[in-house]
Amino acid sequence: MLTENGFDVALNLLRIPKSQKELLPTKSFEVQKIVKKLTETPRPKDYNPFDKEKKVIKITRETALRVRGFRQAVVEAYDYRCAFCGMKINSPDSLFWEVEAAHIVPHSYKGKDEVLNGLALCHLHHWAFDVGWFTLQNDFTIQISSKVNSLPNDFGRIGEFDFIRAFSNKTVKIFLPKRKIIYPHQNAISWHRENRFYH
Repeated sequence: MLTENGFDVALNLLRIPKSQKELLPTKSFEVQKIVKKLTETPRPKDYNPFDKEKKVIKITRETALRVRGFRQAVVEAYDYRCAFCGMKINSPDSLFWEVEAAHIVPHSYKGKDEVLNGLALCHLHHWAFDVGWFTLQNDFTIQISSKVNSLPNDFGRIGEFDFIRAFSNKTVKIFLPKRKIIYPHQNAISWHRENRFYH
């Protein structure tokens, strides 16, 4: 396994900008250490998804590693597929996955970079979750905003597929990680439902 320095050398040789390092599936030793810590930490009963110590800081090497560790831990936990729609696809060169690591309690509200505060979502469902079109019940059932009823019929559609109204069935649950210990925590989900979701 490459160290961060070895990874940088490999990127240089392949002429891949370091700015794309965060998006690549390759893990350095340092990132893998963070992934292991994030996915093997015991699940607390009373989880606090907020990091009260979090401050706006310039990106340091340690912060960049932590961000990459969070992203990798979340997308691996969900087997590189969107927790909402199940889409799983990567780029033709297999370097980039479409799925993103989404914070349930966002960074802007001091949300933690931990798997219990994360979901793997495709770009569209990440956006829709962040702006409040969707939320989750504590049993991981997807709930859509009642405001969807006021949308014109041609909104939220990709051809014939309606990416919002497709979840109007109250029994649709998200795709979850194999290990229960890294399921999204109910405290984070409750916060999202109460603070980001439009009822």
